[in-house]
Amino acid sequence: MPKLTPPYVALWDSEVPGPESDLIIDVTSEGPRISYENLRPGERDKQGVLWGRMSKSPGLGKIDYSSMHPDRQYETMYALKCQVCRHPANRDADGWLFFDWRRPESPPTWPENSRTTMPPLCAAHADVARRQCPHLRGGEIAVLRVKLPRLWGVAGTLYRMTAEGWTTHPGDVELPYGDSRLAGMLASRLVRELRKVTVIEVLTGSASRES
Repeated sequence: MPKLTPPYVALWDSEVPGPESDLIIDVTSEGPRISYENLRPGERDKQGVLWGRMSKSPGLGKIDYSSMHPDRQYETMYALKCQVCRHPANRDADGWLFFDWRRPESPPTWPENSRTTMPPLCAAHADVARRQCPHLRGGEIAVLRVKLPRLWGVAGTLYRMTAEGWTTHPGDVELPYGDSRLAGMLASRLVRELRKVTVIEVLTGSASRES
């Protein structure tokens, strides 16, 4: 088994978000949208969604296995790279290697058509992720091959335009690409919908820790 290494996507406590005071209202021909003053290249994705700023200092401080750095999550999820080592994720005739777990909001067809923000894995680090990742420490965990991990949308903080300016929607929000509310989205994670799924194994949370 490979040495336990910090996942590439994981957030460190030295990495902090940009101040909310940097956000502005950008009035466009299609209506107002959230933006940054002095917007930098790459801060909007190919669909025009604004991504949250986060400082970068991986390896400095204490790792937070329960959170992902927005830029590193986007990189690995978009390019289908391993979330642990940043190398290409494992792929065979049945598709890319993913883990997914049943959640209250999972579709009845789970894991088919499930949505995930967790990037795929290479074969070497699949077991490492199963042992370390706190997201995989409870309930039913499915080891999957996914032929069509479709880009679905983003997750993050949703701002709403009011007479006083932008106010935030409570809690984390997922929105599909094409949704008009994306004008107020400050994204932190890319979401894929898992289609054409082959289930390799289904584990319980306790089995994932003890095996």
